[in-house]
Amino acid sequence: MQITNQTISDIEQTSGGRLGVMAYAMGSGETVAHRPDERVPTASVIKLPLVIHAAMLAHEGQLDWAETLPLRDEDKVNGSGVLSDLTAGLRLSLRDLCQLTIVLSDNTATNMLIDRLGMDAINARIAALGLMHTRLQRKAFTPDTPATLPYGLGVSTPRETANLLHMLLRQDIIPAAPAQWVLDMLAAQRDRVGLPRYLPDGWVYAGKTGANDHLCNDVGIITAPDGRRWLIAAFCHDLPGPNYNVDNPGWLALAQLTKALIGCA
Repeated sequence: MQITNQTISDIEQTSGGRLGVMAYAMGSGETVAHRPDERVPTASVIKLPLVIHAAMLAHEGQLDWAETLPLRDEDKVNGSGVLSDLTAGLRLSLRDLCQLTIVLSDNTATNMLIDRLGMDAINARIAALGLMHTRLQRKAFTPDTPATLPYGLGVSTPRETANLLHMLLRQDIIPAAPAQWVLDMLAAQRDRVGLPRYLPDGWVYAGKTGANDHLCNDVGIITAPDGRRWLIAAFCHDLPGPNYNVDNPGWLALAQLTKALIGCA
C-alpha cells in the first residue's frame, strides 16, 4: 500500500475532522495505521458485532433465524431505515431484521434485535471475540446518560474493528457459516458514499457505515477484480456539522483514503 503518513494527514486536514484508520492488505500483509488504538464513536458501525452475535447464536442452535417478531408502534424510532414507516403488526424474521440492520442501517430493526438478544449478552460476545475496547452502549435514538455521552451508541477502535472484519474472513474464531451469512449482508450494503465511492468497475465492496451530526465512519472489505483484498476501518469524527449531504467532507475523506490505500484510479 503506497500511502504516506503525510497523505493521511492531508486527507484529515481537508476533512476538518479527526481521522482514525487501520487497514490491511490481505495478500502482502502490509498494514497502515493512523491512531489505530484511539477510542472512537462508532455510530451505526456498532451494528456489525450485534449482527455477528445473532448469526453466531443461530449457528450454535440457540436462535432460530426464522423466528419472527411483531413490529409495534412503540418500537419505531427515527433515523435510517424503513420500518418506522411501515404498519404496526408486520412480523419480521430475525434474519430479516439483521439484513435491515446492516443493509439499510435500520434503527428500528436494530432496537428490536437488542430487545430480543439483550445488550449484556451482545457485549459479552463482543468481549469473547477479544474486542476489549468495543461496546454497544445503548439502543438507537435513545437518550444518552453521562456514561454513554462521550461516544453515544457505541465505541470501538480502528484496530479492533479491522480485526473483527479479519475474523469474518478467516472464519476460525467466527465459524464459516455465520461468517458467510454476515459477509453476504455486508455485500448488500446500500450506503456507498464513503470507502467505495471511487472504486472502478469490477471492484467489490462489503461493509458497514455509520454517521451522525459530527462523524462519518465506514468499515469494509474491498476486493479487486484479480482477487486482491483490503480490510479498511476508517473513522472520521469531530467534523463540523451537522451535514447529511453525500458530499460531506467526512465521506469524501474516506473515499480519498481508499484511493490512496489501494491505488485505484
